[in-house]
Amino acid sequence: MKLKKFFRYYSIPIVTICSLYLGLSTSSVNAGDVNKVYKDTCELCHGADGKGTEAGKQFGVPDFSDPHYQSSRTDVQMKESMINGTKNPNYVKLSDLGVDPADLDPLIGIVRGFGGK
Repeated sequence: MKLKKFFRYYSIPIVTICSLYLGLSTSSVNAGDVNKVYKDTCELCHGADGKGTEAGKQFGVPDFSDPHYQSSRTDVQMKESMINGTKNPNYVKLSDLGVDPADLDPLIGIVRGFGGK
């Protein structure tokens, strides 16, 4: 029980700090390389397959491969979430991670690819 409590209170700040470091340290180098941007800024929680990592699932990330998720969000809604954040307090806006706005549409393409679209 104590480990669970520790994880709940300390993992979010640790993941956020790591994400910020990865995003800020790679954004200017990898601008335009959206596969690298996804790997460096999204994969930690969303996973390489879009289904969510164990930590990501605990943070409430959606399963990008789920057809229901894919049909419930338009590209415009996804882009808005990337720019402005979501209701999930664990989500870090991609702009805070230094992601180039030009990479958002290709990132949406990656997310759509997990659903087979």
